[in-house]
Amino acid sequence: VTNDTPELASPGPNVTIEDDVKSITSEVERLKGEGVNKIIAVTHIGYKRERDVIAKIPGVDVVVGGHSHSLLSNTDPKAEGPYPTMVDNPGGYKVPVVQAASYSKYLGEFKVVFDDNGVVKQASGDPIYLDKSITPDPAVLARIKELGAPIEALKNQEVAETTKAIDGSRENCRTRECEMGNLVSDAVLDRVKDQGVEIVITNGGGLRASIDQGTVTMGEVLNVLPFQNTVATFQISGKDLIAGLENGLSQIEDGAGRFPQVAGLKYSFDKSAAANAGRVKSVQVMQGGAWTPIDPDKDYLVATNNYVRQGGDGYKVFADKAKNAYDYGPGLEQVVADYLGAHRPYTPKLDGRISEITAAAAAEPVQEPAKPAEAAPAPAEPAKPAETAPAATAEPAMPELPAGSDDIATTPPAVPAEPAPAAPAPAEPAKPAEAAPAPAAEPAKPAEATPAESSHVIVAGDTYWDLAEKAYGDGAKWKTIFDANKDYEPRRLPVGATLTIPAAN
Repeated sequence: VTNDTPELASPGPNVTIEDDVKSITSEVERLKGEGVNKIIAVTHIGYKRERDVIAKIPGVDVVVGGHSHSLLSNTDPKAEGPYPTMVDNPGGYKVPVVQAASYSKYLGEFKVVFDDNGVVKQASGDPIYLDKSITPDPAVLARIKELGAPIEALKNQEVAETTKAIDGSRENCRTRECEMGNLVSDAVLDRVKDQGVEIVITNGGGLRASIDQGTVTMGEVLNVLPFQNTVATFQISGKDLIAGLENGLSQIEDGAGRFPQVAGLKYSFDKSAAANAGRVKSVQVMQGGAWTPIDPDKDYLVATNNYVRQGGDGYKVFADKAKNAYDYGPGLEQVVADYLGAHRPYTPKLDGRISEITAAAAAEPVQEPAKPAEAAPAPAEPAKPAETAPAATAEPAMPELPAGSDDIATTPPAVPAEPAPAAPAPAEPAKPAEAAPAPAAEPAKPAEATPAESSHVIVAGDTYWDLAEKAYGDGAKWKTIFDANKDYEPRRLPVGATLTIPAAN
């Protein structure tokens, strides 16, 4: 039982994750009623909870755990605890708890002796490090090779090259700005910036590996992004975006996967503040080539992956408050591979987009100027000035930026040059982003009417959003196409199949 499954995965509305203590206690009582007196809890809850809570459930004799990737050892100085860790149970006996790190780097060797009453009398062992001194079983290797043959060609495909290793370590990507977080976030922003997307948020826990210096293969990219997540876009207010960042920082002490890596955004935080109660200290958005304090009342067009957009890793605010959400963009791994190839050779970077500050320096709350940030949207008619104003030269072509910030997006999102408004900023700055896909000056009916119903043969990379933009001038109308093609799921468009494209309304 993993209590946080609803946040770490997408079980859907029909799967209920029961409380670990209640579930285990109930099962222990059932087993004892059947005469079982040796009960081993195989859990995926994390070392601290397995040690402090599960091992103290009456009737549990042994705990074999996981989830926290904890190395327990009697010889390694970096271990979180001894192997096994002996815990006093309220029943008057000791319960051994074991865990052996992660990704089959170690094999836990554990020996336990019970007496006739099922009480542990002796427990010993240690994890075995699976280095080159361990000879793999040839039959297993042959079977793996056989099963893996169909994807080896894909994994060996060369996609780019790097000037140095790209750090995607768990220790860094879940606690601070990291090179892999910047790469993935920049790649997504580059892919969707022509849709008006300004900001990208990537959960650090979605980054599962580093990439070595030199040639980069598709297999390495898949090691970093193994979950088949897709790019998702949505609109959300600055206020709710800050709430999302607060969630991302809420479990930094535990190295939780929700830590927010970003692009098109700069923020600072103080982890000494209470979780979800002001850890975020400043937030700035790249607009018109300059860093601008986030406007809590303005809507921003944001991109992330479909897992986070749907509330994964605790980002419930994105599921509840997102507008015009589209979760079926291209696969994240292909977006990153394409970006690496376009920037070959790629040089990883850290540019200060995320900074940690001390409690003393964090006296100021999140920047919420009375109206300066609100002056950022275009005046009276925000949607179309945003697209027709690029020729304006009131601002320099590229205003002065903080060191390195030009790397956050090689081409900043398309945003108006923002002349000083003659009238107060509109009450709903959300509309520029919503109308941005429409090229005409009149937002009510920008999309050119398509003649009659037409068809389209699916090619690799097609999405309903892209097809809606081509057909109607507005990707947000993707459901019109989906409703006419219910046999084809948004994330599984079969290449070669023919889609019906309804006429524009």
